[in-house]
Amino acid sequence: MKTNTYKFQPELRLLNKKDYSHVFDKALKLNNKAFTLLARENNLSHPRLGLIIAKKNIKLAYQRNGIKRLLREHFRLQQKEYANFDLVVLTRRDIALLNKTDIIGYRNDLFARFCKRCPK
Repeated sequence: MKTNTYKFQPELRLLNKKDYSHVFDKALKLNNKAFTLLARENNLSHPRLGLIIAKKNIKLAYQRNGIKRLLREHFRLQQKEYANFDLVVLTRRDIALLNKTDIIGYRNDLFARFCKRCPK
């Protein structure tokens, strides 16, 4: 994988149950009003992202897709900061009450806290 590309390629995604289970087993957990972030080191040379956007928390598909887009975009641009971690982002129930600006703020705060807690 080229390290200077900023595409969200398949190798940057958690794709199957085994990948997600690895993260859920012994994860570092951070949360705020909008998101929960689970992280665990992997043995790869790049980070991977998995998203769990519950229909129970966000009823409308276009809203769920918009949140996924915001999370993927941030990860894509900041992927060098996350070294060799598998990250799973889950939405929380309160996210439905927030506007886009607040969601972006909570997203940025969560990833910044993760970067402070985990070495590169």
